[in-house]
Amino acid sequence: THIVGGELVYKCLGNFTYEIKLKVYRDCYNGDPLFDDPARLNVFDINGTRLDSIKLSRPPWDTLPINIVDPCIVVPPNVCVEGIEYIDTINLPYRDGGYFLSYSRCCRNYSISNIEPEPKQGATYSCYIPMRNNQTECDNSNPYFNNFPPIGICANKPLIFDHSATDPDGDSLVYEVCIPYNGGTEFDPLDV
Repeated sequence: THIVGGELVYKCLGNFTYEIKLKVYRDCYNGDPLFDDPARLNVFDINGTRLDSIKLSRPPWDTLPINIVDPCIVVPPNVCVEGIEYIDTINLPYRDGGYFLSYSRCCRNYSISNIEPEPKQGATYSCYIPMRNNQTECDNSNPYFNNFPPIGICANKPLIFDHSATDPDGDSLVYEVCIPYNGGTEFDPLDV
């Protein structure tokens, strides 16, 4: 009952070595449990076969500032979001089709009211590392979002938010609204 959001990104360091960053956000007051220690990152091939499970040690985490400047909203005292960034360096040798990385965790926080059947929905954050034939080292990093979305918004008012992303390789980015991946259940919260 704690997941608010997250993001999984990678950066090519050369020689098929990647820096992996898993960002997870949790509800400070209305959620349980704490951040995972360790967080488990699953590695899949292009066919969906799990090849490995990497344990990411839990670093310290921070409480995010609540920067709401619209006078329509007064932040209640029980609103709080904490964020953590797991970082590790892994080596993924050349593999036809590349790799999928995935982190799944149950459950989203109870304050979410537009997911059915709530509140027992999990979340999955994933990324794809492509590889081309005859590739001799990694040469691609994935994009990352520039800003964290607002923690609160006002009903019946326009939402203006810079949801831009940066791609270190200068690739063209296309956005699409989609159904979020589910992941983990109350009976198998880590979905490993």
